[in-house]
Amino acid sequence: MKRIKKISVNLAYLFGAGAAIITALNVFADPPPALSISSLGSNQFSIVITNAVTNVNYVLYSTPVLGDAENYPWILLSIGDLGQSNWIVDGGELPFSFFRVVTGNDFDGDGVVNWQDADPLDPSVGILNVTINTPLNGAVVQ
Repeated sequence: MKRIKKISVNLAYLFGAGAAIITALNVFADPPPALSISSLGSNQFSIVITNAVTNVNYVLYSTPVLGDAENYPWILLSIGDLGQSNWIVDGGELPFSFFRVVTGNDFDGDGVVNWQDADPLDPSVGILNVTINTPLNGAVVQ
């Protein structure tokens, strides 16, 4: 019996030491990114990613309603340059919106960048193709 107790005490010590090491390592980790929104006046506001990473491509989306993706899907507002972490948004065009910033260019991993993908969340749907049958031969429609 004494030997079993000793082993369980040593295991508890081992787990406690492991938790202390993980906690100590987390102190040195970068804080997670977050969005900050502030008014610039005249219907403009700034969206900034705090704690952004410089070698990541961020993409800005908006929607007027949360939780109803069928009627109010997330709409692409801007594809940021590599490391871009701030945007100026015209509030006159988006009087009421929720925003999100995501990383990457290919959410479903099908090899087609999101802004060319017919459905960026479904890997079975590929690149969006549009064929215009009329007018023919370069005619101009007015």
